[in-house]
Amino acid sequence: MAQKTYAFIGKGTINLRVKGAAAPLLPIGNCSGLSFNVETNSISQPDYENAGGGEANVVDRISTVGMNLTMLELRPQNLGIALRASVRAIAAGAVTDERHTAYVGGLIPFNDIPDRTQAIAVVLDPDGSPSALVADTDYEVTRSGIRILEGGAASDSDEVGVDYTKKKGDVVEAMTSSGDEYELVFEGLNEAKSGAEVVVRIHKGKFTPTTGLELIGDDYAELPLEGSVLSDSSIVGSEISKYFRVDMAEPAS
Repeated sequence: MAQKTYAFIGKGTINLRVKGAAAPLLPIGNCSGLSFNVETNSISQPDYENAGGGEANVVDRISTVGMNLTMLELRPQNLGIALRASVRAIAAGAVTDERHTAYVGGLIPFNDIPDRTQAIAVVLDPDGSPSALVADTDYEVTRSGIRILEGGAASDSDEVGVDYTKKKGDVVEAMTSSGDEYELVFEGLNEAKSGAEVVVRIHKGKFTPTTGLELIGDDYAELPLEGSVLSDSSIVGSEISKYFRVDMAEPAS
């Protein structure tokens, strides 16, 4: 009987949810890497009975089980994981009399991203002698708000009030949590063996904040993450891993 071969080229979808949450396992989008590494602590007993040294015995204990994940989609939820951030949705809608301090030549970023297809109104000195500022004379509209123009009606430290329409989106507030623990399921396939299924279940894992977040570049951004696979005390049973499990469908040949 010919022995089956298990050459492997992995592809697949990674799904995450907060450990213990009554929530769906959701895909995190296209990822270019998922790997594990096991580090051990060796306790060696030297050989004292013979000349030349050597070891009489050695015990290897697992010290850490690490994982590396590279996301290729900067979804708000992915940024939340990578930056230990809170994520909240922003509904589109009108914003009225949002106050800011003007400085000539300076940017005034609005509290939310403005919809530049809708009207933006800027009022100088709204609590004193209010007067409307003129676009492209007193200010110019930017991606995040307005920039006060030199030679216009506004001066340094003047107060302005703005009306605009905010866009629907999400806000990621970085470094606002200590980091959640996650359950991860990889729905994989072996491209080298006609797409034979490979399913990996991580019972409990935790990520460290990302070591790189590229926001300007000539290539697609990557979001690399490192983390640890933790022992899950809720997993019980003889010869059942508290760390992770790999299910592999037998290849056809």
